[in-house]
Amino acid sequence: MNPSKAGDRVGGVSKRLFVLILAMVIAGFAIPSPGAGSAGPGYGDNSQYHPLGKVANPELLIIPSIKLNAPIVPIDLRTDGVLSPPSDFTEVGYWTGSAKPGATRGQTVLTGHTVHTGGGVMNRLGDLRPGGLVQVRTKRGTVDYAVTKVFVYTKAQLAKHKLEVLGQDREDYRLVLVTCIDWNGREYESNVIVYADELGVHN
Repeated sequence: MNPSKAGDRVGGVSKRLFVLILAMVIAGFAIPSPGAGSAGPGYGDNSQYHPLGKVANPELLIIPSIKLNAPIVPIDLRTDGVLSPPSDFTEVGYWTGSAKPGATRGQTVLTGHTVHTGGGVMNRLGDLRPGGLVQVRTKRGTVDYAVTKVFVYTKAQLAKHKLEVLGQDREDYRLVLVTCIDWNGREYESNVIVYADELGVHN
């Protein structure tokens, strides 16, 4: 594969994705595309962890396997209904309409830019694999998560489905990471989505 094309296949979030994400809040979502994977956590039993205890704002995203270490900033809907990304391509956005780390239900939604020429905070998100470690630092402690699924949706699939990614009416809790791939010279045509289950704060 062409190196520049390979770079285009991994991570990031454009304004079009945020518009689409807003649309997803209003409709529904499911069914991973071919190639979706799942696996259980590979970090030992629950005795190694304890709960965060109380919800806390996410401040730093750490994913050792893809060398991601980036500050998290809150993002919200603008008056025109668009969920704006962080202005800095090296920052990760936390959608404030989603659950915070430490919650027992719902999901924490984090998203970041891609730069098809390189340098976007989530350019390598698609390199994650089930079982991989994701960490979210808060003032109350660092919460560990284990990746359960890494998959791709086209725009059509993402528009057709939706509450699975953003919906907060869940009996359990998880972390969701979203970014764009498939740069066609004008825009991104697809999205990488990562689900991760909470392990807790390491003892």
